[in-house]
Amino acid sequence: MKGVARAIFVQTGEPKGGGICAANGREVGLLWVGAWGGGDCGVGLKHKLMPGVISVMLGALLLACTAHKRPSRAETTLANTAKDAVIPLEAGMKKNPLPETDEVSSQGRQVFLASCALCHGADGRGETPIGLNMYPPAMDMTSPHVQHWSDAELFWIIENGVRLTGMPSWQSSISEDDTWKLARFIHNLPRLDAASASTAVQSQAPAAGQPNQVELIRYGKALYKQEGCFTCHQLNGEGGAVGPDLTTEGARGRTEAWLIGHFKNPPAYTPGSIMPPFENLTEEQLKALTTFLQNQKGPNN
Repeated sequence: MKGVARAIFVQTGEPKGGGICAANGREVGLLWVGAWGGGDCGVGLKHKLMPGVISVMLGALLLACTAHKRPSRAETTLANTAKDAVIPLEAGMKKNPLPETDEVSSQGRQVFLASCALCHGADGRGETPIGLNMYPPAMDMTSPHVQHWSDAELFWIIENGVRLTGMPSWQSSISEDDTWKLARFIHNLPRLDAASASTAVQSQAPAAGQPNQVELIRYGKALYKQEGCFTCHQLNGEGGAVGPDLTTEGARGRTEAWLIGHFKNPPAYTPGSIMPPFENLTEEQLKALTTFLQNQKGPNN
């Protein structure tokens, strides 16, 4: 909107109160520039109004203390505004060192599928069971709100995360080079056909005909990453600890039929299981994922 000031935030060395924190613990303080009508009076007005804006944001979040109800438009707007607010001034000054090529975008897609698709979906639209049930929901990467961020601003958000929005810091698990690739891919998402984007991982699927064991295992490994199994399960020392360790799954003697049935309806096979059903996977994909897990027979396998 013409004349509306933009909020610019700068990194502060010490917490001074009123700052907004990134998910990795960094605090950014407030510095308003610009004004509706211009001049020093406008600058002062914005500086005085900002604590009230933050209070409204925090109040809305505190009142909405449960996450099982879909947030209102106002809550979602405030949460998304928080993402804009935490980006410090120096972040926008960086330049993406990687060229804007199809190869770089394709490499960024692979990183996205492995680390981001669980919440944001393979097509970036956030329409996944986890993404839709987050509070606020995972952002649509193809939306104008996300697309207006520069590569440098996307880099900062991915690296640092944003507290109270569900967006974690990926600084320790995604390299700077891969983060720049992600920025290129995210900006390329609107130009991709939704169908081709959502089937990106399927490019790794076995060729037509009867797939061999090696192809199934390779495809199953890609699906293991795409579906975010690692967030709850350990495999060779990596992953979460919510569910059982799958490092030796292949040595447990569970049949293919049992595993596929479990993927389709976990509580029916393991009473009390909190694992969500894999309703989005085809029979071929379930078979590939099962073959991959049945091949896991120890850390040296």
